[in-house]
Amino acid sequence: MRLSLLAALFLFPIIALAQTPSASTPAEELTVAPDFKVELLKSATPEEGSWICLATDGKGRLYISPQGKPPGTGMKKDDAWGGLWRATLDEKGHIAQFDKVPVPIGDAMGMLWAFDSLYVSGEGPEGRGIYRLKDSKGADVLDSWTLFKKVPGGNGEHGAHALVLGPDGKSIYIVHGNATPLIDGVAADSPFRNYAEDDVLPRVKDPVATFFDKVHSPYGCILKTDENGTKWELFAAGLRNPYDIAFNADGELFTYDADMEWDVGLPWYRPTRVLHLVRGGEYGFREGSSKWPDYYADSLPAVVNIGLGCPTGLEFGTNSNFPARYKSAFFMLDWTFGRILAVHLHPKGASYTAKCDVPSPYHLTGPSKGEDVEVFLSGKGMPVSSVQFGKDGAMYFTTGGRNTQAGLYRVSYTGPAESLESKPLTAEELAAKDARSLRAELEGTAPSGKDVFAHWQLKMHAAEDYDRFLYFAARTRAEQLPLPQLRQLAIADPQMPEGKDESFLSLKSDGTGKAQNAVRMRALDGLMSLLALARVGTKDDQDLVLKTLTKYPLDSLDDDLKLVKLRVIEVALARQGRPNSDLVQVGIEKLSRQYPAKNFPMNRELCQLLVYLGAPDVVEKTLALIDQTEEPAEQLWYALCLREATDWTPAQREHYFTWFSKMQNYAGGNSAKKFILRIRDQALEKVSEAERPALLALAEKAVEKSKGFTMPARPFVKNWTMADLEPVLDQTNKGRDFAHGKKVFNELLCAQCHLFAGGGGLAKGGAVGPDLTAVGSRFSARDVIAKIIDPSKSISDQYASFVFTMKDGSMHSGQVADENHYLVTLVVDPFNGTKENIMAGSIVKKEKSPVSLMPPGMLMTLTQDEILDLVAYLRSGGNEQDAAFKK
Repeated sequence: MRLSLLAALFLFPIIALAQTPSASTPAEELTVAPDFKVELLKSATPEEGSWICLATDGKGRLYISPQGKPPGTGMKKDDAWGGLWRATLDEKGHIAQFDKVPVPIGDAMGMLWAFDSLYVSGEGPEGRGIYRLKDSKGADVLDSWTLFKKVPGGNGEHGAHALVLGPDGKSIYIVHGNATPLIDGVAADSPFRNYAEDDVLPRVKDPVATFFDKVHSPYGCILKTDENGTKWELFAAGLRNPYDIAFNADGELFTYDADMEWDVGLPWYRPTRVLHLVRGGEYGFREGSSKWPDYYADSLPAVVNIGLGCPTGLEFGTNSNFPARYKSAFFMLDWTFGRILAVHLHPKGASYTAKCDVPSPYHLTGPSKGEDVEVFLSGKGMPVSSVQFGKDGAMYFTTGGRNTQAGLYRVSYTGPAESLESKPLTAEELAAKDARSLRAELEGTAPSGKDVFAHWQLKMHAAEDYDRFLYFAARTRAEQLPLPQLRQLAIADPQMPEGKDESFLSLKSDGTGKAQNAVRMRALDGLMSLLALARVGTKDDQDLVLKTLTKYPLDSLDDDLKLVKLRVIEVALARQGRPNSDLVQVGIEKLSRQYPAKNFPMNRELCQLLVYLGAPDVVEKTLALIDQTEEPAEQLWYALCLREATDWTPAQREHYFTWFSKMQNYAGGNSAKKFILRIRDQALEKVSEAERPALLALAEKAVEKSKGFTMPARPFVKNWTMADLEPVLDQTNKGRDFAHGKKVFNELLCAQCHLFAGGGGLAKGGAVGPDLTAVGSRFSARDVIAKIIDPSKSISDQYASFVFTMKDGSMHSGQVADENHYLVTLVVDPFNGTKENIMAGSIVKKEKSPVSLMPPGMLMTLTQDEILDLVAYLRSGGNEQDAAFKK
């Protein structure tokens, strides 16, 4: 018989998946750097869990934790095993023994061996927290536990993560993701302090990731404590969701921070990036539309942007037996694209730098690499999760997470031995070492008493290159001064030498600054002092800050310093509110002269400041910028600001709302279109009810769209089960037909719901389901088939549907596309993008649906070869040159 595929999807029940043995990707199928050897040491069974965390003890044994609760685990006081494993290695680095750790602790996202104990950030009898495991009987078995620190709300993938030992051998550093509330008992004199949201205009909250609505500063953070948890300090913050941290050979701390991938295409998108984590460092992550750009003077920039990815485990090669190039490399695991990156950092000023080819700040479609960002290891079905270097100098890493196949691998160097003779530092490396020493002294981490004025040449270089890390350290230390002293620093003429302590704390000129960059240095000194006062001063200090800024006219400053000055104004407004009317008028007059500017960063800041101040011509100027700007993401920023503007003509309103109709087909991450709708709705709330229908009609005016898609009629073939397909899945690795797989992908209308790069182009498709571009890097062929056969078995909260019960008893179901106080928009037909609006005030109950929007039975009209070609096409990422298509 022949039937339409859409009808066939619902005619046959799902057959339960057969539980068949799984295996990790074989080592010989992986690509690794020359002269390195990869070995697969162990594939986990389902009972052993999906592994996400790894630690090494003093004897070189490996501790492994699965995610969640594998079969047979329990985390109550009387339970015998919480899921942790210990692997004892033989002289070849292979597993000689694999034992359960007999404590009711598990689901670890961080483990550290230190002080003859295993510190575990995970789940246990007293809830989420850090547990300290010890050998209480001298039997070389971790059999006892105590709660080291409770971490309420620290569960989940944005929760409490890694622990590492500091270079001093005494301190423990801990990283928490952005959904983790700040723990109790943090010291008031912590290095990271005086923080705030610092929004000039109200933010737009993420319309999809609503589970982050209540999250606020300090967001993802680094904590510091000691062996016994005597004192807890907030070391650095403003991070999104780093999973791990690591120290390099210089004793400097780094992380690989996550992006918010749903923000791709939006002006506030920030790619995954390497961060140098310094004492008191602020890295500018905020929720929704409020993420800070990299150039804000009260934050620190990335060492290097990496692009799309999912950061997991990290290690420097310091303790490896690898060649020198890799001993200094920063090894970073990318779960999404199934790869281990080796990032080669270069000292620069008081920090480091590296080069990576990221094609666009807004529109990213796949993994990036570059001159200093090397793909060290990669393969299919490789959800790499955690990494350690063993006592033998080899790299050990795990795969797993989110129920993917877990494995333990070993990477060893097999090439020729290198000379152990160390090379002398270059002049640039010596200068960078001196700059880091000065930064440490400014941070208060180096011995005091050194004559800072001996470093005036370093200070001149810092001004010339605008060394953000030195100026950040100086400014944060100045904030610790008593307010009267800080006020004096802020208003002092930066061309005049100050007293020794004041000059030290504010990086004022010491009278020797008559060299090439003296003027720039003095302007930076003054602006940074004012930024410090804006952050810690009172309402009365706002007038002082804004009036003193007139010493530094915008026309006299270069672009870097202009942005510093604008940031001082923004912080003064965000923290102390609207200034008096005289200052408002002065601000409008001086800033309006600069707007529009010649670059987006300047226009970004000027636009929001002028909207906040109520400049009479900001609407007209900004609408003109929207028309002139080719980049839609930048247009979107201007539209975001204008939603708060108050001085409109009817023609300007029509102009503005017509722009939204042009953005209906804008391609971006899962939140992009929904952010646009939310900006539109918030703008509509500012107009009268009488005007809304006409303006909404302009915003929703139909634009040319492709016609709706219809699934072709196909004959029923078979109600495929995993048992049917398991024996032939190895055939997806070679000899497949790319064009045939692509044809099946299109006929099943996969692109209507999923983003898929399809060979390196802009990811196209819908955003109802997850991005499939990197599915082959994370999932085996078996995993892909299992998710197609039973899509409702595991539904991410990010892509869940909901059932709404209304006051009249009717029920509506679908995925929430947009939601405001008066209307909820549901996606009810993902294949054709059909939506339905329901009145928010008529909803009496909202429940998560147990059924995926992706229907079951997607494979039943496909032949075996069509299924195998489809799987090969998906796992290739749409790359026709993939090995699976070679004959």
